[in-house]
Amino acid sequence: MNRFAFAFALALVAAPAAAVVPLVNSPITVTSADVGKSFTYTYNGIIGEQNQSGLASAITFTLNSVSGQVWNFTAEIDNTLSTAPVGGRISSFGFNGNPEIIGATPISGPFGTAVINAGFPQIGGQTTIDFCLTANNNCSGGGGGVTNGNVATQEFALSFANNMTSVIFNNFIVRYQSITGSGLGTSGVGMGTNDGGFNPGGDPIPEPSSWAMLIAGFGLIGAMARRQRIVAA
Repeated sequence: MNRFAFAFALALVAAPAAAVVPLVNSPITVTSADVGKSFTYTYNGIIGEQNQSGLASAITFTLNSVSGQVWNFTAEIDNTLSTAPVGGRISSFGFNGNPEIIGATPISGPFGTAVINAGFPQIGGQTTIDFCLTANNNCSGGGGGVTNGNVATQEFALSFANNMTSVIFNNFIVRYQSITGSGLGTSGVGMGTNDGGFNPGGDPIPEPSSWAMLIAGFGLIGAMARRQRIVAA
């Protein structure tokens, strides 16, 4: 082996491996009976392979309807959580499904393009996400999206190969661009974690026994009011 070939081989061995940011395992099981329920994922900030303190966001997903193979969602994208001077624009988001998500359709909102088997940067070339919604034509770059300090609403539909009654969603991720206040770079990703399940809903519907007690209480209040009027007379 000549000296040039030896030096080239040595350089290949010494070259650092490509940055790989592992996806976060934070699953949630959603069923077709969960229409109207919502769940929130909070996202950190990662630039290269390093956590960026102060870079954060959240997305609250609400299941609007289930019709055969199609599940319709609304996403409330909250990009107000970063701590100044750090901030970044969200240009895309996505996640995995089990069973696999085979189709996605933007309905309204700032993300007008869907990409299936989407590759996010800074994850590693061997890793893809079932889908992403993006303000561009890919999940990696471009303009648009939700700028730092703003909130936006996105409606979208997901498709499966069969009629589903239960799906596990996992590996939630956002793409940050136009990052400010960081010495690590100007673009990155955020990995999402769920706070334990569905968000608390509204007031529960009273049980029949509770209704009976309420009615009895109203009757007692009415009787007392009538008695007070009679005494006053």
